[in-house]
Amino acid sequence: MHEAYQATQLLKLPLNIESVCSAGDQLFVGTKEGHLLMYGVVVRPGQEPEVQLLRSNKYFSKKPILQLAVVPEYSILVALKEGVVSVHDIDMAVTNFPLISSVERSKGCTLFSLSVLRTSSLTGEVAVAVRMCVVLKRRMQFYYWKNRKFWELQGDLSLGDIPKSVAWGGETLCLGTRGEYSLYSVGKGEQEGIQDLFPTGRNQEPKVTLLQDNRFALDKDDQTTFISPSGQLNPKAVQWSEVAQAMVHDQPYLISVLSKSVEIRTDEPRILIQTLELPKPKLASCSGQGRVYIASNNLVWCLTMVPVSEQVPQLLRDKQFELAVTVANICDESLTDKSKRIQHIQTLMAFDLFCNHKFKESMEVFFQLDICPSHVIGLYTGLLPAEFQDKLVYPDSLPVLQGREMENGLLALIAYLTQMRHKLNNASAPSTLTPQPLVEGIIVIKSKRQALQIIDTTLLKCYLQTNDALVAPLLRLKDNYCHLEEAERFLKKSQKFTELVIFYNTRKLHRKALELLSQHSSKPDSPLSGHSRTVTYLQNLEADHIELILEFSLWVILASPEDGLTIFTEDMDTVENLPRGRVLEWLLRNSRQLVIPYLEHLILVWGETNQLFHNSLILQYKDVILEANHTDTVTQRKLRALLHQDPPHYTAEQVLSKFPFDCLFEERAVLLGRGGRHREALIVYIHILGDLEMAMEYCSREKGNGRPVYQHLVELLVVPPDQSQLPGVRLPDKTREPDLDAAVAVLEQHGQDVDLAPVLTSLPASASLYRLAGFLTAAIQAQVAARHSVQLVRALQHSAH
Repeated sequence: MHEAYQATQLLKLPLNIESVCSAGDQLFVGTKEGHLLMYGVVVRPGQEPEVQLLRSNKYFSKKPILQLAVVPEYSILVALKEGVVSVHDIDMAVTNFPLISSVERSKGCTLFSLSVLRTSSLTGEVAVAVRMCVVLKRRMQFYYWKNRKFWELQGDLSLGDIPKSVAWGGETLCLGTRGEYSLYSVGKGEQEGIQDLFPTGRNQEPKVTLLQDNRFALDKDDQTTFISPSGQLNPKAVQWSEVAQAMVHDQPYLISVLSKSVEIRTDEPRILIQTLELPKPKLASCSGQGRVYIASNNLVWCLTMVPVSEQVPQLLRDKQFELAVTVANICDESLTDKSKRIQHIQTLMAFDLFCNHKFKESMEVFFQLDICPSHVIGLYTGLLPAEFQDKLVYPDSLPVLQGREMENGLLALIAYLTQMRHKLNNASAPSTLTPQPLVEGIIVIKSKRQALQIIDTTLLKCYLQTNDALVAPLLRLKDNYCHLEEAERFLKKSQKFTELVIFYNTRKLHRKALELLSQHSSKPDSPLSGHSRTVTYLQNLEADHIELILEFSLWVILASPEDGLTIFTEDMDTVENLPRGRVLEWLLRNSRQLVIPYLEHLILVWGETNQLFHNSLILQYKDVILEANHTDTVTQRKLRALLHQDPPHYTAEQVLSKFPFDCLFEERAVLLGRGGRHREALIVYIHILGDLEMAMEYCSREKGNGRPVYQHLVELLVVPPDQSQLPGVRLPDKTREPDLDAAVAVLEQHGQDVDLAPVLTSLPASASLYRLAGFLTAAIQAQVAARHSVQLVRALQHSAH
């Protein structure tokens, strides 16, 4: 408990007090004898209240004044006396509380309740609307104040029982009868407007109190239950020491009048604040923030709230942080000072929650207060570098967390850091931060990048201790800010080498990653054992890292040539985009056995058309065939297939210059033909290979585009070539004998594809005209037909013009 109020006796009257009400510095006392007294009460900080009788009227009523209510904005006092509600003027310019008006229909009234609604306009003017509910046995009347008079608001409401207590808040009326409490929505009928709540207490009068936050407080035995105007019941009740006789709400305190004392409690949290021993109190009235009047039969006390500046330290010592925040909110300090005080209280509350192992709640408050993340992380030992941790100061000694508590603490920290990370990574977050210190005067981190670095590095450490499956996803984030050396140290210490490779890759420290993979490849117990991870890593590197790829692919190729080749042939965009010429050059120098598989993949799988690679593959095939002494028939078939490819993507002259002159004649013939040297190609087919059929096939393929291949064929059949016609290649000593029959046969089949005059000139003089008759007849007819066709076309063109 702490001292929230100080009680001072104001009055001791020779009269019996029946009712009291107050507003501001004015206190009204109604007596059993019918006297009405008005006092002015001045309360100065640090001094006892000063009270002065402003006016009185001992003839105000012939009977007890049962109830009073004041509306200072209209300078009116509403009184229930002699069974009628009357309105009196309390303006200081008049005396004796003159009657303004009486509510004639209220005769027989047992109690009333006012609803005073104050609304501010955009210009700052406050409009006050006053409504009144009057209880007459089992009926209720409704009025509104206008032009110095109460007017009927709606029709009377009939009830099943007599209300003993009524309070009006907003558009809802709460009433308590001898049997139960209920709510009534103003403006609705009896059937649809009344909502029954719950029974009243045993053998007690029901009491309804309207709280300052517009809730209703309902007394049942020695408990008070709270309900909203919409009927939402709060299941948690405030327990009093005994049945309360009266109650008022002076935020954040509930002040209840008991038989021999006044009890002060709060509903959130539900704690006893203070007990004031007063002789037989029975009435209470709240005059405004921090001032409450308590009355017995003939005594009146003033309860004044202890200044916030004194209450808050008491509450902090008692660790009543939530209440301290509420109390701080009601003080009259400037907005800046109030915010600063509340921030300090909430920070201490969050720290206390942490010390009591309420980690989740603590982290939520730290996040809301925007406490510097490094200060929050420092609550856990071992997460910050020692030199940084030593600079931090906390309100009290930090708890030592172990086992399950440590794990729970780290899980709450992870949630906090993840939320903070998302906040700082938001595009709207400024680059310069303004976090709050956990303890005033301690340096905070204002750089967003540095804050993110501490957050991500701490997240990494937390994951390593709680759930290492989350380490890799964190390190894969392109925007992770983990401190390089610190992350390296912890990952190595935890033997998380796979995750360390991921970290290096994200940071583009590819050499470090590849060196680590290489070092662990020969360790059988390492998760990086073998070469497969290196292969995968190299395959994912972009072309601008080609030198690094080539450097670290060497040991893989030496260990497994087949897997090493996939570094350059895998069906991936990054692999396909590598500079192929550079790869070929490197393979020729470092791994010749992979050159042919690599070139075959380029040409046959990826459809490479660059002449460099086709030329290279042809020469590689040639070398293999020569090294195998012409026994490698498979490679020879591959070579011929590549040479016959249509269209060709190699340079025949460049390749031919590197072919041997004493072998691979068929391949030479193809290259000669591709180079446009058809006569030399036919010499190879006819006089070196001695294969007329191949020569005929060659001519059939190459006869288009005006190439005189058949003419060359006929000439070579009847006149053997000399050495000068086939440079570099030695003709056999015995070439094919002149074969007039074969030449004539070619002429008969393909006479239309040769020029008649040169062919006749090349034939020997001994050639029989009879033997040539068929060819000559066909050739002459063809020439005559062609000449006739030309003449016909010319004639048609002439007639057209």
